[in-house]
Amino acid sequence: MRMSLTPSLLRTALVCTFLPAFGGQDPDLLDKQYGTLQQPAYIKHYEADKGGKVLLNPYLQVATKDHPGILDPKHAPYNWVIDAEGRVGIIQEAAHPLGRTYEKGFYRPEDKSKRKPGTTENYGHVSALAGGMGRISGEILYDKGTNTFTVNNKSGRYSKNNADRTPEQLVNAAALIREVVDPGSATWGPVFYLLEYAPEDIREESLKRPDVAYDDAAKKSRPHLTVMPAAPAAPKAAKPAVKAEEAEAKPAVAASKAPAPKAEPVKGKKAKKPKAANNDDPS
Repeated sequence: MRMSLTPSLLRTALVCTFLPAFGGQDPDLLDKQYGTLQQPAYIKHYEADKGGKVLLNPYLQVATKDHPGILDPKHAPYNWVIDAEGRVGIIQEAAHPLGRTYEKGFYRPEDKSKRKPGTTENYGHVSALAGGMGRISGEILYDKGTNTFTVNNKSGRYSKNNADRTPEQLVNAAALIREVVDPGSATWGPVFYLLEYAPEDIREESLKRPDVAYDDAAKKSRPHLTVMPAAPAAPKAAKPAVKAEEAEAKPAVAASKAPAPKAEPVKGKKAKKPKAANNDDPS
């Protein structure tokens, strides 16, 4: 006897068919959490070889709970991408072997910026997915003043001009990043939703909000919303107690050799707020 499938049964059958390709997760749920899969908006001329194959970033980390990604301030900034299976891909903005080096620097007319001599063409977001489809994406930046890593949605390939990239999806992605990526000796700073990379309707409404902020308030550059606060710093491990016999064995330190007291911070100086984005290059 042949059984006919109702629309609901057919949909269930299709979902079950595709679940293995998405790591056992419902693709509809992944779409809601991190945005629908989209092809990159463009691929730069140097990112693909002569055969048209987009090169993978050699420093790619696919971060999971079992194999966490690791960040190092010396290698920041990083790019991140949520892939088809809802995993986090982390890459360094390293120089691309097929890219150019601008010995004298250059001028970018699209954002009226001057790039310093020695600027290289780097691996971008597409190098985390070999040019494939991705979900919401952005940057992980290191702020030296606060010793924090901040997260944003700055990606010209997978976020900008995309109708399905919401603040809620960025919050979901940032929460996942904090769960599967180790910031080392740094901590997690705030999460910034850049309005330039938001859907048009969200951007227009958000610009009216009283809490919209700017990297430069006078110039109103890089409008953004703080959608997630900084994470609390991890408590420092307590120093092991010194045994009495060890303390007695150590010679007393002469007063003349005692370390000088640390200088007090200059009053009136405030810690600078971390920038919401690295630059205006929509990598």
